[in-house]
Amino acid sequence: MFRLLFKLLDLLPRRARRTVIRWALDRVWGYFITESIIGREKIPDGPCLFIANHLSNADGYQLDRAMRPKEAWFLAGVKLQATTMTRIGTESVNTITIRPNSADVEALKRAVDHLRHGESVLIFPEGTRSRTGKMLRGKRGAAVIARRVGVPVVPVGIWGTEKFLPINEADMGGEKPQKAAVTVRFGEPFYMADLTVEDRPEEDGRLLLADAMMRRVAELIPEEYRGYYR
Repeated sequence: MFRLLFKLLDLLPRRARRTVIRWALDRVWGYFITESIIGREKIPDGPCLFIANHLSNADGYQLDRAMRPKEAWFLAGVKLQATTMTRIGTESVNTITIRPNSADVEALKRAVDHLRHGESVLIFPEGTRSRTGKMLRGKRGAAVIARRVGVPVVPVGIWGTEKFLPINEADMGGEKPQKAAVTVRFGEPFYMADLTVEDRPEEDGRLLLADAMMRRVAELIPEEYRGYYR
């Protein structure tokens, strides 16, 4: 049913498609999800960099809903362009396409530019969805962006989306929603100068900064989800 719906939506002009898909997704969320949003009042009024753990292809839209009326640009993997369902899904939010697990300098530059122009950005520093539900070690990209732009960083913890839209390795475009309870928790904003970084000279300093950033995310989620950051 959902595959057919997205194929029909693909026939619409892009602007109309975005309006319709956001309307449709809000109804899907209302039917399948029991939603809990904690700490929305901590979101700064001005531009900020959101960092979050990543469990499901539903995370982007779930976080878009959670931060409203705040808007942000989401860094989304290029792989999401591979199927009609995931491509149209990414169109429901403001998206910067990035090549995961690579030094995608252009995507990082675009994120920095949006922040410098007063817009907010959200990045999943792990670079991919966790297949186990446990946090993976963060990549360097979030630290690179945050060091270049002096905006507050907002850690966000999310869980339950892996039950709402479970990963289907064989057919990403065929992932099917299930009823689930989903929680999004916003933490206290911080600046890079607030971070304490381990003295490990054998490792890239940006990677250690990314670890320090991700620990702020890990503090927001249940212990069983913390993985590398337990």
